[in-house]
Amino acid sequence: MNGYVDGRKLRFEHRRGEVLRAATEHALDHGLAGLSLRKVAQTVGVSHATLVHHFSTKDQLVAEIVDLVLTQSLALPDLADDDPEPLGTIWRRATSDQGRRYIRLFTAITGHAMHDNPMLRDAVARSMQQRTALLAAGLVRHGCPEPEAVALATSLLSTLRGLLVDLLVTDDEKRVRAAFDDLATELDRRSSAWPTPGAGPTPAGS
Repeated sequence: MNGYVDGRKLRFEHRRGEVLRAATEHALDHGLAGLSLRKVAQTVGVSHATLVHHFSTKDQLVAEIVDLVLTQSLALPDLADDDPEPLGTIWRRATSDQGRRYIRLFTAITGHAMHDNPMLRDAVARSMQQRTALLAAGLVRHGCPEPEAVALATSLLSTLRGLLVDLLVTDDEKRVRAAFDDLATELDRRSSAWPTPGAGPTPAGS
C-alpha cells in the first residue's frame, strides 16, 4: 500500500546507531581479532537476528566499526575556528583515556590494513584523506596559504600518529610530550609568517 510505513523497520533503524556504537565499544575493549556477529550480539545484548538485520555480515559490521573509529581518531568536528591552540586541543583529546582507546584500535586497524585486507585498506585510506582535508581546511582558516595546506596537514597528521603510537607502546609521557611540544613550537614559528585570517590586502602606502 502506497505511503505505508513499517513501524518495526523504523524502530530497528533508530536502534541501528545504538547497536553500532555498542559494537564499537566491544571492539575498543577487545579488538577486531576473533570478532563475530554472535559474540558482539551477546556482548551488546541484542539477538543475533537483530545484528544480522542491521549489518547482514561480519564484514559489513567491521566496515562500519572501522569507519566510526577512524572518524573519531584525530577528528575534531567541534573544534572552534578561533581555538588559539588547535594542535594542543587535538593532542589533549587524543591522549585522554577515551582518546587512547580510539587511537589504539586505529593503530591496530592500520596494521591489519597493510596485510592484504582490501576492505580495511580502503577504509583507512579514505579516512586519512578525509582527516587530511579537514585539517588542511582548518589550517587555511588560520591563515595557512592554500598551496601549502595539504602538505602541512599530511606532515602534522603523520607526526601525530607516530607520536601517539610511541606513547601507547612505551608509555614514556615526558619524552613524547617533549617531542609534541617541539612540533607545536615549529608550527607556531611557521604560522607567525602567515597573514591574519580574514584580513584584506594591505592598503597602499601603509
